[in-house]
Amino acid sequence: MATDNKYDRQLRLWGANGQKKLSESCIVLVNATAVGTETLKNLCLPGVGKFHIIDDAKLSPSTSPQDPFSNFFVFRDQDSNGTPQDRAEIATKHLSELNPDVIGSFTSVDSLETADYESIFSSLAETGQNLLVIASDLPPSILKKISSICWDGIRSKPVPLVIVKSFGLIGSVRIQTPYHAIIESKPDNEKPDLRLAPTSMNASVFPELAALVEKTNLDQMDSKDHSHVPYVILLLKAMQLWRKSNEKDDDALPKTFAEKEEYRKELKSLARDMNMELNFIEADQNYYLAYTDLEIPFEVQELIDLAQENLYQKVEKKGDVDMFDVLLLALKKFMESHDGFPPLNGSIPDMTASTQGYIELQTIYKSKAESDVQEMKRIIAAIGDEYDADKTGVIPLVSDDDLNVFCKNIYNLRLIKTRSYCQEYDFEFGDDKDELLSDVAMSTFDPYDDPVHTPILWYIALKACDLFYDEHGHYPGQDDRDLALESDAKNVQKYIVEILSKIGLDENELVQSTLLSTEEEKDMAFAKEMTRYNNAEIHNIASVIGGVASQEAVKLITGKFIPMDGTYIFNGIVGVAGVIKL
Repeated sequence: MATDNKYDRQLRLWGANGQKKLSESCIVLVNATAVGTETLKNLCLPGVGKFHIIDDAKLSPSTSPQDPFSNFFVFRDQDSNGTPQDRAEIATKHLSELNPDVIGSFTSVDSLETADYESIFSSLAETGQNLLVIASDLPPSILKKISSICWDGIRSKPVPLVIVKSFGLIGSVRIQTPYHAIIESKPDNEKPDLRLAPTSMNASVFPELAALVEKTNLDQMDSKDHSHVPYVILLLKAMQLWRKSNEKDDDALPKTFAEKEEYRKELKSLARDMNMELNFIEADQNYYLAYTDLEIPFEVQELIDLAQENLYQKVEKKGDVDMFDVLLLALKKFMESHDGFPPLNGSIPDMTASTQGYIELQTIYKSKAESDVQEMKRIIAAIGDEYDADKTGVIPLVSDDDLNVFCKNIYNLRLIKTRSYCQEYDFEFGDDKDELLSDVAMSTFDPYDDPVHTPILWYIALKACDLFYDEHGHYPGQDDRDLALESDAKNVQKYIVEILSKIGLDENELVQSTLLSTEEEKDMAFAKEMTRYNNAEIHNIASVIGGVASQEAVKLITGKFIPMDGTYIFNGIVGVAGVIKL
C-alpha cells in the first residue's frame, strides 16, 4: 500500500518503538574514513537523531590527493581555492544532505591520538541522546582509549562501540558492549504459546478457554461448522476423550509413546472425513501441543534465576539499574506464583476456522494476556516499594508499552555481554579461556573450498598488522621499496606466529598448511598480501563493511534482533565472511 511515510519499510522491520529509539540516538564517528562515512550514511538514511564526527585530517590537493577516490563524502568544495579544509566539516556537510531529519555536527581536533574523547562524549550525552560510538580505521593505541571510555561508561552508563576497519581487500566489524538487553530478538521460527497442558496448580486450562471448549458440541454441528472448529478446541476435546477412555485424572497427560499414539487416534476419531477437514489436518500436525508447553530457553532461565541477585547488587552499589533488571525480577516473581509459567503473550497462530470462531478464540487469549500484564504491573509496583522505599528514583519507571512488549517476547529475551577490545587485543581470556580457544579452534574445522580464504586466517593476519603498528608507528607497506616490503612482511609473519602461539593454533593442521607453510608459493603469503595493501581503503570493501556495521548498530540502538558477538571478518578476495569470537 502506498504511503507518504519515508520510513515505512523500516517501520515494518523494527516498528514505531524502534524508530523512536533511532531518532533519540546520537552516533559519534571517530575518524571519517571511507568505511566510517559509509557506516554513518546507512544510519543517516533511516533517521538517527544526530551524528557527530571527530577527525583530525585536513584536505587539500597536496596532502590528500587519494582521499576522494575511496571516500565519496569528502570531495572538497570547488571554491576552496586550495585552502586546506577540515575533513570532519566536509563529511558532516555531505552526510547531512542525505536526510533533513538528522542533525550533524563535528569536532576537528589537532590529533586523534591526543583528543579528549571523554570530554566530547560527555558533552554529547548532556543532550539526552543515547550515544553509540563508531571507531573507524583507528590504530590500537587510540582504540584502547576509546574502548576503555565506552566500557567504563559516560555518566555511569556504558556506551556501545562499533569498531570498523577496511584494510585492502579485508574488512572487519567488532561490537563492544558490556550489557545489552534484547527484548525483541525476533527469531525466524516461533512456536505458539497456547497453554493447553494443565499444571499441577490448575487441573485444567485457564477458565475462559475451558468454558469455550465446554460449550462447543461437535456432534450437533453441520459439516461446514464442523470443519471450521479451531484446532485448539479439537486438541482439548480429544484430550477429554482420551482421559475418559483410559480412566485418567483430569490433569493427566500422555507420557509414553504408546499413550501419545492413543491420544492421536482419539483426535482423528473426532473427524468426519480426516482427508477433507483442514482443521483436523492442522490439529494432527500440531497434536503434541496438547501435552507439551513451551519451555523457557536456558539463556532466559539463567537471566530469571539471577534477576533478584543482580538487581539487589545494583541497588546496593547505587549502580545504573536498567528497566530490563526490573522486568526480569517481576517475571521471576510472577512465575513463582504461577507454577513456573510466564505471562501469556496472547497471540495465536493462523488456523482454519470461521471468522466468528477465530475472533472468539483470539479474544479469550488476549483477555488472559491482559490479565497477566496487569498482575505484572502490580508486581513491578511492589518491587519499587521494596527496593526504592525512599523514592530516590533508583528503580526506573516501566511504561505500559515496554511492559506489553516484554510480556509478548519472554521466550526470546537475550542479554549480550561482549569482551572488551582491550581484553581481545591483550589476549586476556580470564575464566572463559578454554571456551574461547575452543571456539577459535572450531572455526578452523570448516575451511573454505580453497583453505587460504578461510576467514579466521585473515583475522589473524589483520591482528598481526595491528601489532606491527604498535611497534613501528605505521602499518606495513608504507615504504614501497622492495627491501622494505620484504622486511615488513617478515615482521608481520613474526606477529602471526606469536598470535598463533597465544591462541593455541600453532599446531593446527589448517594453519600449518597456510599461515605457517614454508612451500615456495605459500611462504609468508598472508604477510606479503597484507603488506601489499598498506592499509589502503578500497571503496567496494568499505561499502560492504559499512553496511554490516550499520546493521549491527541498528540492532544495538533499537534493542531488536541479536547483534553478533565477536569480530566479523570479510574476505573481499573471494567474497566470504565469518564471525570470530576471541
